[in-house]
Formats: sequence, C-alpha cells, structure tokens
Amino acid sequence: FTLLEMDRILRPQGWIILREKSDILRHIQAIIVSLHWEVRLTYVEGEEEIVALQKTSWRPKSQENI
Repeated sequence: FTLLEMDRILRPQGWIILREKSDILRHIQAIIVSLHWEVRLTYVEGEEEIVALQKTSWRPKSQENI
C-alpha cells in the first residue's frame, strides 16, 4: 500500500529512490511496472539494491463507445 500512496502523491516526472534487499525488490517489480514508473538507475551491492525510479506521465487509452 505504501507504493500506491507514493504514486498518488508523486507528480509526473517525479523521482523515487528505493533501497531494499534484492529479493523484496523483485517481489514488488510487478507493482512498479503497473504504476508506469521507469527504472532509471540500479546499483547492487551484496544483497541490497538501490533503485532510482521516475514516474511517467501516461494516460489510459480512450475506449471506443459501442
């Protein structure tokens, strides 16, 4: 839920830096992709990773009226 709240607060083109164990970041990777954040930098040292993410300014595709 923390990632969703961060996405709500963060403006488009805003940055997030996460420092966490590699296995936890792999676990939340699907959430990061679904929020349309782009990974700009990854640094790995031992079991920890530092990841810099940038929020994109995407819009849902419009749906045709039936």
